[in-house]
Formats: sequence, structure tokens, C-alpha cells
Amino acid sequence: MGLFYESDKTFDQLMNEKQNFVFIGEAGSGKSEIVLNIAHMLAEKTGKKVDLFDLDQTKPLYRSRDMAEKFASEGVTIHYMEQFQDAPTAVGGVIPSLMGDGYALLDIGGGHSAARMAGSYSHILSNDNSVPVYIVNPYRPWTRSLETIDGTMSHILKSIRLDHIYILGNPNLGYGTTVDEFIYGLDKIDEYFEGLTTINSACVRKDIYEEAQKRTDKKLIPIELYLTYEWVD
Repeated sequence: MGLFYESDKTFDQLMNEKQNFVFIGEAGSGKSEIVLNIAHMLAEKTGKKVDLFDLDQTKPLYRSRDMAEKFASEGVTIHYMEQFQDAPTAVGGVIPSLMGDGYALLDIGGGHSAARMAGSYSHILSNDNSVPVYIVNPYRPWTRSLETIDGTMSHILKSIRLDHIYILGNPNLGYGTTVDEFIYGLDKIDEYFEGLTTINSACVRKDIYEEAQKRTDKKLIPIELYLTYEWVD
């Protein structure tokens, strides 16, 4: 198995085949937003139990745990542990969920500390029923070259004790991203990984999905923006 896992498949194909998903990405990549959307899609489509584990260790502004009450009525249980200051916490119930009949999604935020914690599940996450997903947003400061992507990705994979990854694009500049900006971002991602792997899928804001899909052969996944706050214009 090479580093770039299942690169011949679109992400919706993986959603039909896999049971456990580990989402990794730089701060601001849109990872937590994507995790929420995938959890909602799986619950709505299959009716199966969906567990979302918020393993974020740095308490950023955008956290999947903030949607716990809303998503409970959607068939998604969001698991997290309250933190005191910057003390790391361990969320319970991960292994039973990973080995159960439903879906388990791990939101690995907080960089290497969260990845090391998730490494305790590597014996399960390395099986054929699981897929680690790295979110690439070329508009983020630490994702503007293959070298910076490789540095972060390799370090996190080492911490989590995995040796393969699926790349999922998410080019955006925030709530006002235009179709042109989205397509430009897709081109940048292809430029970064040229000759190494094929990026088959990307996430796009739902309201520009139809126009964007007409301009690319990649499989686009339309997503809602759940993590909106009153202070965001």
C-alpha cells in the first residue's frame, strides 16, 4: 500500500464502502465543517448509528462539539470531553464505536497531541474498514506548497502511527468564496500533487455547488456551513 490510499476512488464511493473515518487537517482547513456534513449524510442516507468524536485538543473557535445538541436530533451523537484550560482530555467510547456496526468519525484537531492520542486506536484504524482523510485547503498559510503539506501530513501520520492517507480537497477563503476562487484552488491542489497522486474529490459550499461542478471533472461534495456564529459577518 502506498502513502496515497484509494486514490482511484471518489470520496462518495468510500462513504459507501468504509465504516470508520479519521479526519485530519491544518487549522482553518474546514475539517470540522466537513466532518459534521459527512456525519449528517451518513445518518440521513443509512439510518445507522453515527458517532462523531471531537478529539480537538486546542479549543479553536470552530468545533464540531458546538453542534452536539442540534445533531442529536439528526441521528448523530457528538462525543467530547470538557477541557480545563489547555489540559488534554481523552474521550471515552472510541474503541467500541470503531468496532461496532455503525459509523465512527474522528475529528483530529489540535495537531500532533490529538494525533498521538488517536494513535492508540491505530490497530483498528489501519484495517480495511477505516480510512484516514487529510483535508487540503490551498488557501491556508501552511498549505501553499507540497513541502509544507508533506511536513505536516508526515508528522501527523507518524504521531497517529498510520502510513497511508486519502486526500480530500476543500479550497475556500471562507463564507464568501466564489466559484472562480474555488476552481483556482482545485488547480493549485492538482499542481501540488502532480505526478504523485490524483485528487478525485473536493468539498464545496452548497450554494455554489451546481456551477462549480460544471467546471470540473472531480466529484464535488456539497456541504452546508453549520459552524456559523453571531460574530461572523
